[in-house]
Amino acid sequence: MGEQERRVLNNALASTHMDGFTVTEQTERDCIRLLSGEVSVVDLVREILSRPSKTVRYGVRR
Repeated sequence: MGEQERRVLNNALASTHMDGFTVTEQTERDCIRLLSGEVSVVDLVREILSRPSKTVRYGVRR
């Protein structure tokens, strides 16, 4: 990934953080792979959909 792509990704991650969201390390790795051309959008979507889903429970404290 080039310098410009890395800068764009860092800006997007910062913007996401300012909006109150957290980006996982896996998501960041996926973005890097996509921007570097290592994986196509179609293949990445297939990978993501095949991963075990994580259940998010709102309002439940453990």
